[in-house]
Amino acid sequence: MSSRISLLLLLLAALFAASCADNSLPPPVTAPPSGMTRYLVDPRIGAEAPRNPKTAQTFEAAWRYILAGDSINARKRLDAIRTMEPAYLPAMLAEAALAFQEGRLDEARAVIERVRSKGGYTALDVYEAELAVAENQPRRAYELYRGVIARPDAPAEAKERYAQLEKQVFEQLFHDAQAAPDADSIRLLREALTINATAVEPRVMLVQRLVAQKNYDEARRELEPILDSAADRGEVQEALAEIDAGRGRYQEAIVRYERLQRRTPSDRYARRLDEIKDQFAAANMPPQYQRAVESESIDRSDFAVLLYWKVTSVRFAQNLGSPPIAIDVAEVPGREELIRAIAVGVLQVDPITRRVNPGSPVNAGALARLTARVLSVRGASCARGTNDSAKVLAACGIADPSVAGAESPMSGRAAAALIDQLEKVLGH
Repeated sequence: MSSRISLLLLLLAALFAASCADNSLPPPVTAPPSGMTRYLVDPRIGAEAPRNPKTAQTFEAAWRYILAGDSINARKRLDAIRTMEPAYLPAMLAEAALAFQEGRLDEARAVIERVRSKGGYTALDVYEAELAVAENQPRRAYELYRGVIARPDAPAEAKERYAQLEKQVFEQLFHDAQAAPDADSIRLLREALTINATAVEPRVMLVQRLVAQKNYDEARRELEPILDSAADRGEVQEALAEIDAGRGRYQEAIVRYERLQRRTPSDRYARRLDEIKDQFAAANMPPQYQRAVESESIDRSDFAVLLYWKVTSVRFAQNLGSPPIAIDVAEVPGREELIRAIAVGVLQVDPITRRVNPGSPVNAGALARLTARVLSVRGASCARGTNDSAKVLAACGIADPSVAGAESPMSGRAAAALIDQLEKVLGH
């Protein structure tokens, strides 16, 4: 009888011990967290140890239940900790983990804010970063994780998440920069390059934007980090050529574009090479030419200057008679060019006043008439048979500037482009 009682007592003791074990040590987690909770680290990381040893044991059980997805048993133990040690921050933060598991982001935010009001530590920053991820704020999450991974207690999960966010934020900044206006694009590209300073594409794009803003010295500095590794790439050489051209180093720019054109023939390279050659030629022109090209509204003197320096058959015209004397050309910039335009019969001197009116504006209609007259007096075959300027220009394949409005003012660059067409016709 006594032996039977002893056996019964042993059995009861074993059942009691098993019950206690079940309460303190829940089943081990068989699968890692996934989905929204993949990067929710142990709330104890970076926090102060609890004052009560029982708190540590109870929280260990609570956290294992959370990882196992058993929120009922987890909450029982967190409630017990609130009674034992209500100021224990990891137990508070664990409530945010449960809210994340159940997709209740507003509750998770409230918990995080409440814990933040009592102090900050590593796990709390991770949870705040994960909330930013869940709310589609990758840049904020990235900044928070950047602070986390710099700490000695940074968990491996934080470093993994930081690498993901770094790539995501970089790609988003680069994508946004491509469609943004130059000023915004420059800011976005600079931000992207703080993440990956060796990336070639965003750096070249930044340089292109700076060149478009005429910030040539800054553009050259921005290219420095990739010149050793990517100097031979076409887009890098093109950027260097544009910087050279912007600085007035036209010969160097021409050499770079000629090299690019030989290596990879392209209509774009060919057009840009011709433009830079024109710029080089213009840079060596006299001051009156520069003045005429830069004018927003040319006059007859500007037209005569552009005509002289751009049309070979006018500049080197032979067997010209003495031009009529004009009394208003003595002090005009481009006096010699004006006299040549009078001599070839393009500009007319008023027979009564003896004036050629060099300061008279040349609008679109006047430019069309003057261009047609040049074609006629220089003997272009396409100009024969009519005195109508529109018909002459059409027959010679030259764009009529008066189509958009005869009274429209003509800039020096627009007039120069039209005279380039004229030179092609007369040069054939």
